[in-house]
Amino acid sequence: MMYHPWRDARDRKHLTIRFREVGDCERGQLIGDTVDVDSRQLQAERRCTIAHELVHDERRVFPDDASLRAREERTVERIAARRLIELGKLVEVLRWTRHTDEIADELWVDVPMLVALVQSLSDEERLWIDGQLGGEAA
Repeated sequence: MMYHPWRDARDRKHLTIRFREVGDCERGQLIGDTVDVDSRQLQAERRCTIAHELVHDERRVFPDDASLRAREERTVERIAARRLIELGKLVEVLRWTRHTDEIADELWVDVPMLVALVQSLSDEERLWIDGQLGGEAA
């Protein structure tokens, strides 16, 4: 079943979502109960940003230490990626392309979200994907 971050956000009555220009290094941010989404993003990027910020809303972990903050960002991104990208759908796309941009477009995510998913795959998941593809070359 496909995850719908907009539906999830709508069900969180405590959250307000605003579209505005955010810092150049950020796609979005959660401050209190307000999610700011960079208004310059494309639809798939907004979808990924909302999913990412919803995970922050659930976890509510905001370390002061830069190293811990980076670790938390990776964790949040990987959780969001797993919600947005079904492994079966990834396999379907990998049957016809290995081009990162095409894969991301087809899965309706941005490239950083796709990369986060790939980085989070366990050895067992990688073996399953390889088995599903059966040595196919796109």
